[in-house]
Amino acid sequence: MILRRVVKIPAGKLLKLTADVEGGILKSVAIRGDFFAHPEEGFDRAEASLSGIPAAGFRTSLTAALVREGVELFGLSAEAAADVFEEMLRDLPSA
Repeated sequence: MILRRVVKIPAGKLLKLTADVEGGILKSVAIRGDFFAHPEEGFDRAEASLSGIPAAGFRTSLTAALVREGVELFGLSAEAAADVFEEMLRDLPSA
């Protein structure tokens, strides 16, 4: 199921989050908005590494991937992105 959210996060930046979740597994995720990530290539690798993880592990996996890739976020925190992702998960129908 494709889940989407467009929200203003507490820092006032726009976050566009799209995720494909099937059977509790994150198939793909796109984290976009008017924030910055440095290095951008590291952010892209971190984002791509989330495919295939259990959706319930998004918060921990995103944080670990950003650290592993040496990514610094400006205008967005991993916690804010995870909060929005977890809100989206609550929209999934119960099995």
